[in-house]
Amino acid sequence: MDKTYYIVTFKQAYFDRFSAAGDEPDLREEQAGRLIVGMTHGGFGQDVVDEVQQVKERFLEYLFSFEGIDLPRTSEVFDAYFGLDRGEVIDLDEEI
Repeated sequence: MDKTYYIVTFKQAYFDRFSAAGDEPDLREEQAGRLIVGMTHGGFGQDVVDEVQQVKERFLEYLFSFEGIDLPRTSEVFDAYFGLDRGEVIDLDEEI
């Protein structure tokens, strides 16, 4: 099984909808600009056709579970509020 890492970037639409009215724009961006998420793909009985779609849906599920933000778990909703890039992990402790 492979673990893949992604960088989730919060778009301005997210801050506009979910930030408190008194928050300053710069402060909102500092609080949640980017997150690195990891997800294991593959393995027995885990054939997934669209890994990116699965990451988007599971991230929205995370927002509901831990932040209480209830959004439909679809790629379209994710794309409205977030960007997703595949990240590369560099282990600086690993021998070269």
